[in-house]
Amino acid sequence: MPLRLSLLEYMLSRLNILPTPLLDAPLASGISRVLVTACELGVFDTLGRGKLSTPALAEKLQCKPEKLQLLLQLLVTAGYLRQRKAYYSNTRVTRRWLMSSSPVSLAPYIVHSPDIVGIWEHIPEVLFTGKPAICMPYEADASKPETQKLLARHYAGLASLALALGGEIVRRVHVPAKATQLLDVGGSHAGYSALFCQKYPRLHATIMDIQPGIEAGQSTARLMKLEDRMSFICTDVVHDEFTSVCPASFDIALYFHIAHLLQPEINQAVLRKVAQTLKPGGMLVFVDQITDQPHRSRLATLMVQFMALTMATIGGICYPFSTVKTWLEQVGMGEVRQHHLVMPGATLITAIKKR
Repeated sequence: MPLRLSLLEYMLSRLNILPTPLLDAPLASGISRVLVTACELGVFDTLGRGKLSTPALAEKLQCKPEKLQLLLQLLVTAGYLRQRKAYYSNTRVTRRWLMSSSPVSLAPYIVHSPDIVGIWEHIPEVLFTGKPAICMPYEADASKPETQKLLARHYAGLASLALALGGEIVRRVHVPAKATQLLDVGGSHAGYSALFCQKYPRLHATIMDIQPGIEAGQSTARLMKLEDRMSFICTDVVHDEFTSVCPASFDIALYFHIAHLLQPEINQAVLRKVAQTLKPGGMLVFVDQITDQPHRSRLATLMVQFMALTMATIGGICYPFSTVKTWLEQVGMGEVRQHHLVMPGATLITAIKKR
């Protein structure tokens, strides 16, 4: 964590002597901006090739050495870099989570994070009006260069998040041994499909989404060398009747991080179409932020609450498990089960299509 308190600082914060609000603003937001800047500059990837002094690193990054030094010192204090004499190197945290060579690199999501923070700038407006303040980038004009850049950051960030954190979901879902066909509804970046295909060599994944999402998914397929095991269908899963393309032909369907973007009646309508694509006995796997899950940590609670407020800002909703269970049962699914994940912030729900 970037805000690493000493034992004395921790005790003072518990005694309400240390002004802890200053740790949340502006200190935490400042460290966040420094981390984003370091990822954008390529600081961590450059140091991944070997330790460097400030002048040498500045030359490679085309920065002013005296100003870069200030950023590097902050990264050392925050725990992302190590300094020995005049040389800087990456820490274990940075090597695992922020270098592009790592299979679980979150750097693209870190670069995307200012876009998320930009949503939160509209929170006061939502509180006063009770109405959504902005729309999601999917709803913007994709022909505009600024929208294309935003979508590229968005999908790259979500792909990195899925590849870094999705392993636990894949381990918890028991795919039948004979399953061969997986449908990823609104799967865009295809990160989760890639993880399932890696674990189950018999699986072929079909990803459905709008064109910008499909392009991101094709990029993931190339990166993971899974082009021959992934197919893509360009469609609007909300408005298009995709059941005619693949009626009752899939063993497993993914509905990941979609529900919070849609209103209740739309979710149920889309889930009905998804259920129709499954074979009898097929499995539907649902992942989202569930508001009434029994949180085992303050971090998990905080993440779900942040998502709920973020969704209110853009016109979405985070739902309780009881609502999701009702949707699934009403579209012909049974054996609806909730699974708690170690990784905080999301809940895994599985259901089986009635025979």
